[in-house]
Amino acid sequence: MGKIYHTVNALMPFVIAIIHSAADASISSIQPPSYTDTSSSTCEVLLADDALFHQMASQAIMHIFHVHMSNYSEDPLYTDVSQYYKPWKWYRTSSVHGQTLLTLSFNYDILSLSILTIGIQTLDVNLTDKPFGCFGNLTSQERMDLLREKSFDFFRVISPEKTEKNFDKKQENIYVCNAVVENQGNYAEFANKCCSKDMDGKWLCSKQEETFWITVLYVCITLVKVTTFLFGPLLLPAQLYTAAYVASEYVVKLQKDLKMKLFISESTQTSIRCKTRLTLDEISDWKIFRESIENLPKEQIVHVKVPELRIRVKGKRIIPEDDPPTGLIRTMYDNMVRCKIKALDPFYECCDRSVYASMEPHCRRKCTWHMCVKWLIKVLMLLLIPLPFYIRIVIYYKFEMAELSNRRSVIEQLGLQEKFNVYRENVVQYYTPTHPIFLVMYAFYFLSGLMIGLSGSCLKEKLKSVAMAALSDMANVNKTSVLQVILRISLWPFRKCGLLALVFGPLYAIIAIPICAVIIAIYCIPTIYLSYRLMYHSRKRFEHNIESNSSDQSSKRPETIQKIHKKLTSMDQNFHRCGQSSLDLNDSSSSCFSGKGRFNTFCRLILQLTVGLFCLTIMFSTVLIFTEATGLCVEVMAFTMMGIIVNAGSTLRYVTMALLVLVYMHNCYDNVYENYLIFNKTIIEEITEKVEDLKKIASLPSSMQENAAFQVKPIEAVDEIPTTLSVDKKEPRWKIGHLLLFLDSYDTPRIPLKLFKKFCEIRVHGAPGPVYINLLRATGKFSIIVVFLFFVMLVVMAFGSTHQISSTNQTLATLAGGFVPMLLKNVLSSKSVRLNLRTLSFKGQIDEIVAEFKQYWPVYDFVVEQYDPVEEAAREAEDKAKEDEDDQEIEKCRKNEHGNVNDSFGKEKMENKENKTSNDKMNKNDKEKVTSLAKTNEFCSGHKNPERVNGKYGNVASLTIDEDGNVIRDTVTSTMECSGVSSPSIQHYLQTPKRPSITEPDDNEVDLIIDLSKGDVENIWQLYGTTESIPSLTMRYESHNRSLKLPCKQPDNSLTNQVPPLHAVTIDYIP
Repeated sequence: MGKIYHTVNALMPFVIAIIHSAADASISSIQPPSYTDTSSSTCEVLLADDALFHQMASQAIMHIFHVHMSNYSEDPLYTDVSQYYKPWKWYRTSSVHGQTLLTLSFNYDILSLSILTIGIQTLDVNLTDKPFGCFGNLTSQERMDLLREKSFDFFRVISPEKTEKNFDKKQENIYVCNAVVENQGNYAEFANKCCSKDMDGKWLCSKQEETFWITVLYVCITLVKVTTFLFGPLLLPAQLYTAAYVASEYVVKLQKDLKMKLFISESTQTSIRCKTRLTLDEISDWKIFRESIENLPKEQIVHVKVPELRIRVKGKRIIPEDDPPTGLIRTMYDNMVRCKIKALDPFYECCDRSVYASMEPHCRRKCTWHMCVKWLIKVLMLLLIPLPFYIRIVIYYKFEMAELSNRRSVIEQLGLQEKFNVYRENVVQYYTPTHPIFLVMYAFYFLSGLMIGLSGSCLKEKLKSVAMAALSDMANVNKTSVLQVILRISLWPFRKCGLLALVFGPLYAIIAIPICAVIIAIYCIPTIYLSYRLMYHSRKRFEHNIESNSSDQSSKRPETIQKIHKKLTSMDQNFHRCGQSSLDLNDSSSSCFSGKGRFNTFCRLILQLTVGLFCLTIMFSTVLIFTEATGLCVEVMAFTMMGIIVNAGSTLRYVTMALLVLVYMHNCYDNVYENYLIFNKTIIEEITEKVEDLKKIASLPSSMQENAAFQVKPIEAVDEIPTTLSVDKKEPRWKIGHLLLFLDSYDTPRIPLKLFKKFCEIRVHGAPGPVYINLLRATGKFSIIVVFLFFVMLVVMAFGSTHQISSTNQTLATLAGGFVPMLLKNVLSSKSVRLNLRTLSFKGQIDEIVAEFKQYWPVYDFVVEQYDPVEEAAREAEDKAKEDEDDQEIEKCRKNEHGNVNDSFGKEKMENKENKTSNDKMNKNDKEKVTSLAKTNEFCSGHKNPERVNGKYGNVASLTIDEDGNVIRDTVTSTMECSGVSSPSIQHYLQTPKRPSITEPDDNEVDLIIDLSKGDVENIWQLYGTTESIPSLTMRYESHNRSLKLPCKQPDNSLTNQVPPLHAVTIDYIP
């Protein structure tokens, strides 16, 4: 029994050591003591002063000692180079919390916003050696042994006997750690080596291994970074590339046809005066309009009418019913970034003023404050967009650069190589922000910003079209179609081979899996998809005559390649919604190198590759920059949450207060949003009820329905706003009145943003009022609540520290005081005025705004139809006569109300009269136009087609207006023998092409001139309100500045008896 007792006593220390290491997750292995404390007998280190004991906190989670040998001019701890990294820095902890902190990255204090450093005490320890100089003569290992022993005992002088006597369990959990550099395959790896004492007072040392959950944390952070790099393009706002926000085409059916005089000319000289002039370049994208004017006569005035317009509408100019523009950030963005603050009166007066003040007449270029601020905002946006990356660089240079530089110096002195730790490090730490890779990224980012934001060249539009088309394709990828193709490929052997697929399946999987992986990678990972799509659109946008050359190129390919190409093209189209693979940007301009030939083909190829590589470099640069910024944000969030959890007693009351502030902020501004959401829905309902053909168009399927815009008919007492064409801006625009409702192909109603703002300005009881006023009120309420919460926090902290209140009670007190504003608002405050928009006063205000509302919309395209003004006037006169007859019949039916006459006929006539459109009515202006047409002979106009006159230069179409104002169309046949000029002479001058006419000013003026001349000549067209026009008479010779009155002979008596007498016709003609 005695032998067994001694054997058990001998094995007991080893059993206790094994149990101790198994319970501690941070100790990976047990090593036998490799050294003993023999240095104390020869060299001793003492504290230079006793201030350390007064500064030391007994409840600290971990102590960090910075050791200095004060009696050395050159501290051997700072000059020694060995496997021990920073031998002057020691960690002493007695808890799992402290050991876990040592497994984190060296910059965990910055990433956690210093929350994880709560409970950590850093102390500077000044030591002296005795005898002097002995510490410097020790080896690195002996120095570390001595400092480890002193750190374990808080640098106290304690005899070994006393240490063994007072050894207890509390001291068993004390760990002393320091950093070491390990050689892992000639690569340096930094780790912490922690030591503790066993029951016999012997040291047990091991490498500090990270726990399972810390490994999971770093793996998740790395996955987030990789995901951000691969799926980063999805974070871009859809407003930048989606067709609904960039530019959408809407069809406007006019309530009344727009009539105008059109003059199409291929000559650079004419005396026709115009209100608007368009060149061939300006109408190059108007395909429907160009097709319409191909059949119209040239070099003569043509009467046309426009039944419908096609306008280009940007998504930011119209708003749906569920998205009112009332957010605080959106309002600040619109006013500050998009300069919408210019609409306010004080800013409007200042923004249009010149920066040169009184020196403006002496300056060649105009420069207003609005232009300067816009340029400044563009530059600021270019600089501030990568703001998170700037923060990342600041953190690197201020908190990380010194540590990383020191590590690289140690690695170089030890003759090792630096190893990139995927989980612990990032690209900025490994390469530094001044690496050539980052310098190239910075250069391409700012170059792209300058080209997109500040440049006005054609190349900028090309680059924008390439990027927007690729991003639009990315948004239109149908993931369901991709999955269907993958499943179809996987099931192919079962469809073709039946049960034999079970045998050949593994062989087929070897081929199918890589193909499916490539398809998934290309169409489901945005960064890879854009890499392919940018090259595709670079070739497409800079290709010359793709349609004409596609057949020639395909004919030269082998048949097998043609089949594969067709199959891939069909698959690519199926992978995109609606069979469309690109955004229609109307990019019809040709390539910079046009024409055939090997040289031009080679130049186009170089240009396409250059543009494609440029776009790819910008994309990867931008994605990498924002990946680094996103990785930093994720790390900060993860480490901050970790710090809040492990230090809940110290941080929970602050977190509670921050959450209360966020809740109240959301509540204040959400009330504004809810009010305007109801307001916007009510407005759209009111406008929808006023549109007549809305249900008819909305009932069509989306595939057959176009985006449509509707004019709302104003009240009868208000005149309609005429539709006019304006070219005062950089692109032609239609000024359209009463255009209030926009309906897309998916039946989503929208109204103009300008109209919404006008409705918000209505000041009646129950209306919400302007947006900025409500936002200011919400900001005021929120500020009062924040001030109240601040005082609650001060009271809790003051009395908590004075009366030693626990952290839990302080948190509860903070929470209780924070709910007081909500209690006052929901219980004790009076109810606010509810939104009421069904009042007569509000509807009357709506009618006033609708009657006066007009807005400019860019021209997308439109259709013109030629018409005969004489026939049109006669038709309108007939319709007017029928309406008068219907009115008389209805009046008779009303008078015979007590007779045997049935009132149903009168009621039917009344309904037919009410259903007449505005186009069937003739007002006073129409009569005046008809009168002017009656005074003009179509034969006598030098720019009219002679074939349109009835007869061969002898029949004249004229109009006669009787006493009642009715128009009578008469055709008078005459030989037109004019005094002094024979008929052949007149025919000769009529057939002379492109001769400028000198008719009366009213007859020589048109609404629109289409200049088809391709020569780059000086603008000689006369434009209203510009200094570019020249008088039309200066274009004629002196001999032409005279007018011949050609009195026509009287026709035969028989002809005179058949028709009423005609008005005299005056002809101005060039002999």
